[in-house]
Amino acid sequence: MRISTKKKIIYILAIALSVLYLLWRVFFTIPWHAHIFTLIFALLLVGSELISNFTAYVLIIFRIMQSKKNHSLEIPKFDPTQPVPDIDILIVTHNEDVDLLRKTVNAATFMRYPDKNKVHVVICDDGCRDEVKKLAAEYHVGYVKMENNKKAKAGNINHALAQLDSPLFAIFDTDMIPFSSFLYSSVPFFTNNWANLRADPDHTKALGFVQTPQSFYNADIFQFNLFAENYVANEQDFFSRDVNVLNGYNETALFTGSNAVFLRKSVDQVGGFPTDTITEDFELGTQINMEGYTSIATTQPVSSGITPVDVKGVIKQRTRWARGVVQSCRNLHIFTNPNLSMTNRIILINTYLYWWTFTRRLIYIVAPLLYALFKVQVVNANFWILMIIWAPGYFLLHYVLGDASSKIRNERWGEIQETFFAPYLFIPVFLETIGIKAKKFKVT
Repeated sequence: MRISTKKKIIYILAIALSVLYLLWRVFFTIPWHAHIFTLIFALLLVGSELISNFTAYVLIIFRIMQSKKNHSLEIPKFDPTQPVPDIDILIVTHNEDVDLLRKTVNAATFMRYPDKNKVHVVICDDGCRDEVKKLAAEYHVGYVKMENNKKAKAGNINHALAQLDSPLFAIFDTDMIPFSSFLYSSVPFFTNNWANLRADPDHTKALGFVQTPQSFYNADIFQFNLFAENYVANEQDFFSRDVNVLNGYNETALFTGSNAVFLRKSVDQVGGFPTDTITEDFELGTQINMEGYTSIATTQPVSSGITPVDVKGVIKQRTRWARGVVQSCRNLHIFTNPNLSMTNRIILINTYLYWWTFTRRLIYIVAPLLYALFKVQVVNANFWILMIIWAPGYFLLHYVLGDASSKIRNERWGEIQETFFAPYLFIPVFLETIGIKAKKFKVT
């Protein structure tokens, strides 16, 4: 996405005006002498505004950086003069329906590759089910079982990798069906990177993994219940096909758990998939980046899975993600870790703060209600002065965010979705932050 000089000036002006407003808010509008309850809520409101603007600035600045670098995500082609690498395709399963697993296994056997003998499909089963073993035999694919697995998905994958040795491997969840073009859309990034490393090793970083988008063939909870599948994008598309792609432009895309291809060496170098978190994907990707490897995210879906459409299932899923990211951020020491680059640190902090979005939404809702119902004033300012200082920056920043975001999801629709999740997620995020863990999680 190219940004003209005029738009860049507008983008920077929006940031400058909103920073001016925030300075005024912090230094002139906090009711320091009010009742302790009012003061606490006033500080929470100011903190929420600071965090909201920070996350907006990250998106805008990354978009400007993308335009300046003029990166291209054009998929390289296989060099016919070079041998293609072996690749292991790991399909990870626990107790999912075998008919669902069959679809993924069947699709994996139809993936195109210059040399199909170098594609090794393996079912990683920590459920040790006879019917899964028979399925593997039926499709002539590998089968690795793991008994008494106490380390969940990460333990299952590590156990399988210990028995495999291809230089590349891909990860698929049971329900994530790969397209026939998956390998042509991912592996050439590695072969191209290897060629660049041979030609110019001093100025080329090794590629650690390629994350392809999370895509779904059923409607999500909003599309399904609002009958909006034809004109509202899937709720996860904004991160997967926009935000994470921007992360990838900075060589630090996040791993999102499935349909990604890894350099085996990079995973071995960090000790395999981490087992002390429930979001091993998020943590592994960062560990690989800290070892000096790059990571990218592509834009076009080359696999498709199932997303939950019932409220209970979606809330369980998001609660696990929220708690897991908080766990992993703590494990990675994202605020103090000297091995993190500045860009990577900003991406991780921004990801961490995202899960506080839901608490901020509740604060924004409660603040005007406190004044309307109880005359509790948490902003000490004249209304017209507030409008003069706040309005220009707010509306310009709102315009810029709409312009800087892709057309996948607009800002208002994102706010609606976040408000829906807010009552369910703010308590789990808070509890995990202070170290109170959930006893058990069910993967949806």
